[in-house]
Amino acid sequence: MSTNSAADLLVTVAEPTRLRILNCLAAAPLFVSDLQAVLDLPQPTVSRHLQVLRRAELVRDTPIAQFVLYRLRHDAGKHGRMLAAILDAVVHDNGEMRAERHRAADRSRTHTRSRVQEPPPGRQVARPKKPS
Repeated sequence: MSTNSAADLLVTVAEPTRLRILNCLAAAPLFVSDLQAVLDLPQPTVSRHLQVLRRAELVRDTPIAQFVLYRLRHDAGKHGRMLAAILDAVVHDNGEMRAERHRAADRSRTHTRSRVQEPPPGRQVARPKKPS
């Protein structure tokens, strides 16, 4: 993690929207649209906070076709242990955060698979034609 100190990590995580995003990603890897749906936030807001979390090396992104899948970075060092403790405490002590984490896990199960699966053999994926 690129956060230089525990204080840097805490400042990054202390922003409520970023904490909610991290809480959801603790449940499962998610796409931006999944985070939008679970958190009821606009796409620019989610993307802006994900950028901050990426720069702090708290999340990593994996491009899949035209989508980007986000997941927590699992670091065994002191920052990783601190983040895990924060997220465990949040979900244990806050019913709303616990509900968001459950919604994130459900959303991942129901939506992620359909985006990353290949079409059945012999079946072409229909792509919209560009206007001439």
